[in-house]
Amino acid sequence: MTSRLFGVGLSGPSLEPSEREILAAVPPWGVILFRRNLESLAALDRLVGDVRGLGIAHLLLDQEGGPVDRLRDLVAPAPSLQAASRSGTARRAGSAAGAMLARLGFDVDLAPVVDRGLAGAGALVLGERCASSDPAEVVRSAGEFLGGLHSQGVGGCLKHFPGLGRAALDTHRALPIVPSDPGEEALDLQPFEAIMELARAVMVSHAAGIDGVPASLSERIATDLLRGRLGFSGAAFSDDLEMGALDAFGGLPERCARASAAGCDLLLVCRRIEEYPACVEAVERSVSPARRRQASERLEGYARHLASLREAAGAPDISLAAIRAELRTLTEA
Repeated sequence: MTSRLFGVGLSGPSLEPSEREILAAVPPWGVILFRRNLESLAALDRLVGDVRGLGIAHLLLDQEGGPVDRLRDLVAPAPSLQAASRSGTARRAGSAAGAMLARLGFDVDLAPVVDRGLAGAGALVLGERCASSDPAEVVRSAGEFLGGLHSQGVGGCLKHFPGLGRAALDTHRALPIVPSDPGEEALDLQPFEAIMELARAVMVSHAAGIDGVPASLSERIATDLLRGRLGFSGAAFSDDLEMGALDAFGGLPERCARASAAGCDLLLVCRRIEEYPACVEAVERSVSPARRRQASERLEGYARHLASLREAAGAPDISLAAIRAELRTLTEA
């Protein structure tokens, strides 16, 4: 089913009747939540129950800590990856994030960031989301954070392939062109190469190379580089296909079809759920059955990975009060 190649966002803290109807008729692989969906712990519990009740298997969240900390108001502020890296607590930060997510009903964290924090580019645009400008330090910290997530039964996703460390514009708003430089590209790719098979999922960014095509819409990047040159066998997630970087590349359905054809397996439509059925139709119409089948098999493989993590971790056995206390300790480290 083509709809199972999508991750879809919702409008607010409860499931609207129109959203329920869409999700029941066109069930996605997963639902992704944002701060707008997180009103209170009780409301979140109801929302998770409603989504699961529709037979949707996966719930995703961005929970990096620091600048991207969706759960800070519901649980407690979490340290950024950069802060955790500097204090040597990246493993504990990942474990705390995983414990929160597992306790609240999520099974996928769209983290860690493995972009380099380069002066005038990644360090400015991404800030403390980047562990370091040094790829070896990024590998160490991101690998530890990922291990912490996995220890709690939650999967991760490395982002933003093939690296936003040299991008001087925010892809939420505009399309950055990353200069061609084989030496720098090799440094950008080091963290992905080191831990992508452990993560089993990679998010493809919207930054463009000198050809002007965003990575998420580029077969050269999302297939030839990621699969051919690097040999990645896991699932490739698109970044949110509603972002400003893609404004010049057609409507949302067209973008979804292009991203799927380029090599993205999970297509993220994070806000405009009313357009999601048309996006499914566009992929069904424009993308070959073989490519759609390939994407489905990769997502099934990632789902098996998630199941194995949950089985190894067992049921969550830590209270939210204990998680809050741990986060307070980590943010003071």
